[in-house]
Amino acid sequence: MLLIVNDNSEIIEFASKGSLPNAIEFVGIVPDGFETNFKSSFYLLKDNTIIANPNYVAPVIAVPTVPDGPTAEQKMINQLGLQVAALTTKVNQLEGGGING
Repeated sequence: MLLIVNDNSEIIEFASKGSLPNAIEFVGIVPDGFETNFKSSFYLLKDNTIIANPNYVAPVIAVPTVPDGPTAEQKMINQLGLQVAALTTKVNQLEGGGING
């Protein structure tokens, strides 16, 4: 088995077949469930033994928030649209093209 270990002795990648650049070869006993439970940094290589990392903390995945309403830019664009509509109405009235003109 090939392992990539970081400076904290955490196993961050492994390969049971093929090659893995910059990996070290491990020929010791692999714990049950290692491959199915593997997560980066979940296991340590300590004294040529693979052990569970007692300091492992699962990464927090940030969920993007979706705004409830229009953004500030969308509000400004809407205001500009209303101003253009009002000005168009005034121009049409001045040119005699308006309904009340």
